[in-house]
Amino acid sequence: MKMTKRRSTCPINFSVEIFGDQWMLLILRDLMFNGKNSFLEFRASAEKISSAVLTEKLNTLVDQGIVLKVVSPKNASKFLYLITDKGIDLVPVMIEVLDWGAKYNPDGGPKPLLTQIRQNKKKAIAEIQDKIRSQRRSFTVGLKDE
Repeated sequence: MKMTKRRSTCPINFSVEIFGDQWMLLILRDLMFNGKNSFLEFRASAEKISSAVLTEKLNTLVDQGIVLKVVSPKNASKFLYLITDKGIDLVPVMIEVLDWGAKYNPDGGPKPLLTQIRQNKKKAIAEIQDKIRSQRRSFTVGLKDE
């Protein structure tokens, strides 16, 4: 994992230095909630991230141990980005950001997921984390079989 010099030892500062811009949260959103895991899938998001910025942000997530970069088992010239256990620990944070944003933005939000969250937040978090682990296992099993 790449080490970066921190401005302070404050936990909030640590988090902001990793996630302190819109792109990181949107990439994590796509990984966690939208099932995206390839460069082209991230580029196809509505927010239109540039290739250079996307590359930089994905590299940071990999360097921080939040995302794992692997060769696709189906296409050796394609990389996939999979959430690590460290990244899965961010699901509750992302759920809170999603819930807060939906509460104050009357126009947005993935309705079925918000309904699930509002009915039973702990259960929704556990189900999302389990789904991510299952998806990661399916990709990494394919890698081990080659």
